[in-house]
Amino acid sequence: MNMRKSMWVLGCGVLVSCGAPMQDEAAAVLDTQREGLAQVFTDQAAFATATGATLVPFPADAHSAYPNHSSGTGSGCVATPPGIDLPWGASAPTINVLAPRSNGVLCFVGPPWNHGNTNPVPVKTTILANGEDDFEIAFLRPVSAVGLELLTNNQGQHKVTLTFTDATQEVFDDAVLDTNPNAFEFVGFQSSKRIRSIFIDTVGGATTNEGIAAIWTTP
Repeated sequence: MNMRKSMWVLGCGVLVSCGAPMQDEAAAVLDTQREGLAQVFTDQAAFATATGATLVPFPADAHSAYPNHSSGTGSGCVATPPGIDLPWGASAPTINVLAPRSNGVLCFVGPPWNHGNTNPVPVKTTILANGEDDFEIAFLRPVSAVGLELLTNNQGQHKVTLTFTDATQEVFDDAVLDTNPNAFEFVGFQSSKRIRSIFIDTVGGATTNEGIAAIWTTP
């Protein structure tokens, strides 16, 4: 992850006073950015501290998640739609994950899965799609913050669109997200408006896999 100080592009804000920031103010905005209404985080610890977000449970074992093992040993796959409901094992799921541009199959994969087209190889249960790895995450109970651990490919480029409950949207490109290729990278968003869904548009996902290794949310 590239470490850098971030900026507020809306001028003076709650955490930043007018003029040069004091040392504690600069520390408060380290690894965050302001884009419209949403604050962007590139550090998971800073995101957790600021938002109190909790990890959304994934299945402990990818292979046993679904009886469809069309992606081989270490995979559990489902049609998309209906996609993957989360938290895993919940009687009333609040999150739905789709891959609308895929070949119609969405999978949990994990060790010992390795098809040679994913770098890094998943080290825990991770969501991948068969075909284009663009992901739509819908929140049946809208959230104020969402964090993602992305498994990136050799491009490591993304465009993320947040859709709010009032139907407005914000779009963040790679210049803001700054995700490195072939890595596990964190991006997080906190908004003053409730987030209804998030769409992750990846570059090159149809050729070399991209995935979601973890999701955090704040009500």
